[in-house]
Amino acid sequence: MEGTLTNRYLVCAAALACFAAMPASAANTFQNTCSEIHFAYSGNNATLQAVCLRANGTPKATSLVLQGISNQNGKLTQGSGPSTFQMTCGNILILVDNGPNVSLSAICRMTNGSSIATSLSLNNIANNNGNLVQQ
Repeated sequence: MEGTLTNRYLVCAAALACFAAMPASAANTFQNTCSEIHFAYSGNNATLQAVCLRANGTPKATSLVLQGISNQNGKLTQGSGPSTFQMTCGNILILVDNGPNVSLSAICRMTNGSSIATSLSLNNIANNNGNLVQQ
């Protein structure tokens, strides 16, 4: 009985170690197979738009509604629900570096009425056969 209990503790400890080693968010991969990446409005929604390659190599225009991004006193933050940052931010851009990092950049209003430059990393976005998807 004692050996079985010890084995259970070891399995639990190993599982917890694996979860702790997992990254909080995965790197983006869509920029490797997409071009013309930019921010746009689709009605009241803030979207990431691009032209992405399908598995057969043909291009497809696609977009992804950005979810849960808000302006918290001049700082872009990720939460849940619909995005609201676009109501109090301007000069909104999608910035792609030479690696896996893609960020949303904007100048956002603070509660005191002044504005400040801010950015937020966008994570877990991929190209799924020509469609932008959040993983």
